[in-house]
Amino acid sequence: MTQKNFMMVRSPNLLKNNQIGYGWGGVDFSQFDNTSDLIKQGFKGVDVGRQTNQIKRYFNLKQGDYVIVPFSGAIAIAEVVGGKSHYPITEGIQYGENRISVRYLKHKDGYFIPRSNLSTALQNRLKIRMTVCDLNEFSDELYKHIESIKNDKLYTWNTEQELKLQQNTEKFKAELLSRLRSNKGINLQSGGIGLEHLIKEILEAKNYTTHIPAKNERSGIQDVDVIATRFSEFSEKKEGIFIQVKHHAGTTDNHGIKQVAEYEINEDDYSQIDKVLITTADFKNNDFADLHNVTVLAGADFVNWIYENLNLLSNDSLLSLGISSLPTLL
Repeated sequence: MTQKNFMMVRSPNLLKNNQIGYGWGGVDFSQFDNTSDLIKQGFKGVDVGRQTNQIKRYFNLKQGDYVIVPFSGAIAIAEVVGGKSHYPITEGIQYGENRISVRYLKHKDGYFIPRSNLSTALQNRLKIRMTVCDLNEFSDELYKHIESIKNDKLYTWNTEQELKLQQNTEKFKAELLSRLRSNKGINLQSGGIGLEHLIKEILEAKNYTTHIPAKNERSGIQDVDVIATRFSEFSEKKEGIFIQVKHHAGTTDNHGIKQVAEYEINEDDYSQIDKVLITTADFKNNDFADLHNVTVLAGADFVNWIYENLNLLSNDSLLSLGISSLPTLL
């Protein structure tokens, strides 16, 4: 596959012409086949000095290369599609006599991309005091702009950071779930007690009054690990959440559903009752849970709930989960 180059060219505005332009009106670039002949013959007797490399870069633009044309507060991106041509200054456009045919990439709002959509490094490079400048080191970023334009939208630097944040978030959740299931990289009290206190802390931050019943407080199968209550805003009755907690790996079976479903509650004392099974493992029998009117937070769903409420956890609790409070670079 032919290497595609990315080049900045400070061209006059030739959007309507589907062209880019470069100066040196006294030399017709289109009359030469290579840069060696162009420099030796076209510029014979002319001291081009340090501009030699810029002349060569412009002349060597080929079909498929991309040109970034700076405008005030914006850029346009063009793909080289055709050959060279020469237009005299008398046409009214100065410093753009040597032309190359291009196709300007157009999105739903036109041709321009605000410079604020670019990385700081690329914005700074566009300020360089050169007419033709190599931008190949920014090819990855520029390809993202090109692909976005093909989908009729604009790519922004913030879009990239949001994508990185999303990827980091999903990675964080997956790692936290793995740690909870394996008990590695965390410092929660064993036997599920640490998990119960974590859930209790989050619910108390949401203005619930909570307690952890004594084990074997009830006879038979009925059992809950965390009870959370708060008074309704609309009556003197309470809202109640009754939670069975399983600190498992693999899959949690129906036993936890039966435990919380069988838990006897005086319904007259409550305006709303939620019975919940929370497990670090997977739970596959949702029909059984629905039949017994039990809500399930299993595995990834439970970790999502923790993630959404991280701001409610104390520093000690965050550290027990192996979570740093230090800012992280994306």
